[in-house]
Amino acid sequence: MKRKTFLSKVTAMMVAVLLVFGVSGQGANAAEGNDAETGYITIQPRGVYLQSGFSKISKPGDGKITAGGNTTAQKVVSEVSINVNVERKVNGAWEHYTSWTSTKNNAIAVTSYKTLTVPKGYYYRVKCVHYANSDVSSSYTNGIYI
Repeated sequence: MKRKTFLSKVTAMMVAVLLVFGVSGQGANAAEGNDAETGYITIQPRGVYLQSGFSKISKPGDGKITAGGNTTAQKVVSEVSINVNVERKVNGAWEHYTSWTSTKNNAIAVTSYKTLTVPKGYYYRVKCVHYANSDVSSSYTNGIYI
């Protein structure tokens, strides 16, 4: 009986830590220089709102990128959103280029993409922050050269 009580307390503490500190993301990257990159977060454990998300960047034409991503909740939530950040590599460091946010209420997922005309001669990448109610995580791509 003592063991069941102990395990219940440990489980409750683990769930509380996840709810307080949010859900962490993980990027998946290939080598820089491809024409398209996708970064994913891992599927989240039960008991939280956020299920998955990804960032994506591609090169649809000369001097253009398509950037964006998707956020998916485990069920319909009051608010699901994605903040898309496009970064450009300047002198070896990633710098903010542009960003936007898309939100849906009483939904299970949100997707947002934009095609942008960008200056040539730089690497560009996408970092997305994924939200489902109070859960937050992030994903990112590797850079593509334009």
